[in-house]
Amino acid sequence: MLESGNKLAQIKLKVLFVINTLNLPITNMDLTRFILENNYMDYFTLQEVVLELQKDGFVDSGQTEGKESYTITGSGQEAIEMFSDRIPKGFKLEIAERLKDLQKEVKRNKDLFAHYYQRKDKDFTVILQAIEESVTIFNLSLNVPTEKLAKDIVAKWKKNPDKIYSEIINILMRP
Repeated sequence: MLESGNKLAQIKLKVLFVINTLNLPITNMDLTRFILENNYMDYFTLQEVVLELQKDGFVDSGQTEGKESYTITGSGQEAIEMFSDRIPKGFKLEIAERLKDLQKEVKRNKDLFAHYYQRKDKDFTVILQAIEESVTIFNLSLNVPTEKLAKDIVAKWKKNPDKIYSEIINILMRP
C-alpha cells in the first residue's frame, strides 16, 4: 500500500512539474493532450490527479476563453521545490524539451482570440483579436446573420490567423 501511495505522489509531482514548467495557464484539453500523447499516464488517472491537486490547493482552476484552465499555486511551487528530488531527472529533461512546443502553442492560442455571441436582434457578432505582449494589434468585429457563419469565421481565424491578418492589412494598405 505504501508503494502505491509513493507512486501516486510521484504522479502528482509530475503533473505539478508540467504545469509549473509551462508557466502559463493551460487548458484541461491541452494538458490532457500533452500527457496522453507522451504516454505519461491514462486519462482517468490524470483527471483524478488534477482534481486532487485542486482540492489540496496545489493547482488553481480558472477560465481561458471559456475553457477550464490550470495554474500552479504557491503551495504547488513549494511542493515541487521540496520534493524535486523525487521527480526523475530524465522526466525533467524530457518535459523541458517537449514543453517548448506546447508553450508556443498555448501562448499562440492565448494571443489569438475569437468568439461570437448572439445579439438581441437575433444576428451574431464575431470578434477576432490578435494580441502581442499585452497589446492588441488587431481587433475586428463583424455582424453576421447566422450562427453557422459565425462559427465558420471563428474556425477559419483559429486555423490561419496570420494569413487572414496579412490579407486584411494588405487590402487596407493598397493605394
